[in-house]
Amino acid sequence: MATNQEGTLAQQMFGSQAPVYATSQVHVSDASLEAIVRLTAPGPYAWTVDLGTGAGFTAFAMTQCSQRVVASDLTRPMLQETRRIGQERQLSNLMLSHNAAEHLPFASDSLDLVTCRVAGHHFADFEQALNEIHRVLKVGGSLVMADTIAPEDDAVAEWLNDIELRRDFSHVNDRKISVIEGMLSARDLAIVARENVRVYLQFNNWVARTATPDEEVITLRRDFLAGSSEVKEAFEIEPTADGDINFSWPCLIFRAVKR
Repeated sequence: MATNQEGTLAQQMFGSQAPVYATSQVHVSDASLEAIVRLTAPGPYAWTVDLGTGAGFTAFAMTQCSQRVVASDLTRPMLQETRRIGQERQLSNLMLSHNAAEHLPFASDSLDLVTCRVAGHHFADFEQALNEIHRVLKVGGSLVMADTIAPEDDAVAEWLNDIELRRDFSHVNDRKISVIEGMLSARDLAIVARENVRVYLQFNNWVARTATPDEEVITLRRDFLAGSSEVKEAFEIEPTADGDINFSWPCLIFRAVKR
């Protein structure tokens, strides 16, 4: 169990907001989950672990192609939502594990599949999480991960991470694709398939989901509307007639195999 400050911040953020994430449509099902399902097909897998499971929706999908699925998260209230929804869906092959991604309570070379959907940018130590994923996967086992990514342009990437941290104090880093590729290659995790999708969002719901303070909402809205042409193009920022703002984050989904 992680005791670092980043872990504490993630627990504070997602513990209080767990019921909100359990009903958030972008978390229940979106293009990133659909892509994970495609990249994990057809299975079957004996043991699957879903990291940063949140309210469990990726883990639920994996129960259809896996004999046993462990939904893993740092935050107990999130796991409580996972348990509740899993019981409602009568998923008999779903289990829970309370742990950080950097400290996996699984034997080395024991897992067939590890999934992680839009949670990696919250991990306190992403490289250590990859080390652990490599350790627990069997040779030939797969990591299927989806996460929001930063554009290669340094200024646009800096804008994104500043915005994300101000909206969500548990945010750590949205990484460039080139950085992620280098981290995987250094750990003998070979990308064999990938997709790029967009996560479509509305500003008002986006800030409400994390209970962003009103004064910060005002400055975030201002910075969205005053963003450079490069920022507006990269994130498809478009104000609406009813005072909201439509935008999207780029998301990379990949399947990497342990060699």
